[in-house]
Amino acid sequence: MKNILFIPLLLVQSLFGQDTIKTTYKVDLTGVVNEVNGQNRTTLSFNLANSIKWKKFESTIGTDYQLLSTNGTNAVNDFTVKLQPKIVDQKYSIFSFGQLSSLESKKITSRFEGGVGGGFTMFKFKALEGTVSYGALYYNNNFSDLTQRKGFRHSPRVQMFGKYDPYKISYYFETFYQPAFESTQDYILRTKSTIGFDLNKKFTISLQYVTWFESYFVLGAINDVKTFTVGTTLKLE
Repeated sequence: MKNILFIPLLLVQSLFGQDTIKTTYKVDLTGVVNEVNGQNRTTLSFNLANSIKWKKFESTIGTDYQLLSTNGTNAVNDFTVKLQPKIVDQKYSIFSFGQLSSLESKKITSRFEGGVGGGFTMFKFKALEGTVSYGALYYNNNFSDLTQRKGFRHSPRVQMFGKYDPYKISYYFETFYQPAFESTQDYILRTKSTIGFDLNKKFTISLQYVTWFESYFVLGAINDVKTFTVGTTLKLE
């Protein structure tokens, strides 16, 4: 009887042991409030990501918030929440994702995006790794002028990232190009470049440059956004 009870205990331990499930929290925060020539300016960038890994399965839920305002008038007041479950191997990945956004800079009251895709590792060296992926997504945009646009987009992405331990420097670059199925003249182009200086294993000072261009925009929207921020990153495992 003891042997019979021992078998399921071994199975539970092998599936849910301390080393099989890994949870990571990452917080990026940047904020500046100043007054220049009588004008009050506020800049805020906040990113939170929670990842759960189990064997080859990984699921990440993240939020992103950006605020740029002058004298209480917002140029950017954008919020996004994203869920991305995926299967990750050494040389390939298969993923799906769902994303909800409210983008004041684009005059988009609500945007839904969801899709599936896959990627593979182009190269992997000691201090640098490169990946490429392709996804197909469905989008539904509701604009402040009551315009609604929906359809499908291609979504190829290139990533390069790495870390140089002798100087405790980490670096990351990605670019998205998302043309519509119907016309390549209707597209979104986004890039993100980050350099981090590790103070210890949990705390990093980071420099980040982000660009975001959308070929379609309504009256009053900002179709070309570029931001440079200096902030901090906290990583908990």
